[in-house]
Parts: sequence; C-alpha cells; structure tokens
Amino acid sequence: MIRPGEIYLADFEEMEPHPVVVVSREELNRGNWVAVVLITSKRFEERSKQPHCVPFRAGEFGLSLDCVAQAESLFSIRCQELGERLGMLDDERWRDLVKAVGNMMGSDCEPV
Repeated sequence: MIRPGEIYLADFEEMEPHPVVVVSREELNRGNWVAVVLITSKRFEERSKQPHCVPFRAGEFGLSLDCVAQAESLFSIRCQELGERLGMLDDERWRDLVKAVGNMMGSDCEPV
C-alpha cells in the first residue's frame, strides 16, 4: 500500500527520474494514480525559505542532496511510475508539507 508521506524516485517519460512525496490519502492510493509533490534540489537556498516549500537536508528521508518539496508542483502520477521507495517523512515534516500545500492554496491546513 502506498502511504502519504512516502518518498519515491519517480520515473517520468519526459524527464530524468525525480524524487516525489505522496500526499494523497491512503484510501485514494488503491487505484492506478496517486497525488504527489515534486522534490527538487534546484535553487535550494532561495526555495528553502519560502512558505510553500519544505526543505530537506542531504541524508534525510533517503534523499542524497539538499532539496525542497515544492507544494505548487502538486500533480497526479500513475502508480507504475513510482520506482524505488527512498524513505518516509516523520510527523513533523509531514505537518510542514500539509501546511505548505495549504499555503499554496491560500488556506490554513493541518493534518488529520
């Protein structure tokens, strides 16, 4: 079962593999699609300070570089495009990501 907060290396057709973090609820992840947020290492210093991004340091959650989860890059992906599972966010970082997604939508969100 694919769970919210899991980080995978996604294999995209149009670009090189990228880490993503699953944000859709577990009951929604039983089909062919999941909702994910893209993780990127580009412009880390700038993006790590933005309220719609969640920073990670190299070595955290199976990530090899300093990077951020960009809440504005929320999209659906086929489950078959999820490759290697890299890690799982802890409760504190999951809360940060939910709040970042809320910030992106202009809402004050908290995890259930």
